[in-house]
Amino acid sequence: MSKPAGKIDLAKFREASEEQRKRARKGPEGHTIQSRAVIRLVADQLKEARVGEYTILCDEAKSRRGGGKAPSPLQYFVAAVGF
Repeated sequence: MSKPAGKIDLAKFREASEEQRKRARKGPEGHTIQSRAVIRLVADQLKEARVGEYTILCDEAKSRRGGGKAPSPLQYFVAAVGF
């Protein structure tokens, strides 16, 4: 059975949080996270980023000489703060 959109499985969230706390108490070993992004310019201000198995597009608004085809870097940043 699927849960309704927008609902968080609190039990699953608490379980994941507790696992992270337990690992952190053991020390810094194994807690290094490394990410790599490969960026390429597609056209004008439209950029493509490959991050792991994901492809992310980034653009600027037409008023900023972009194509308005994807979120701007600032829009991604604002969304990331919420994550």
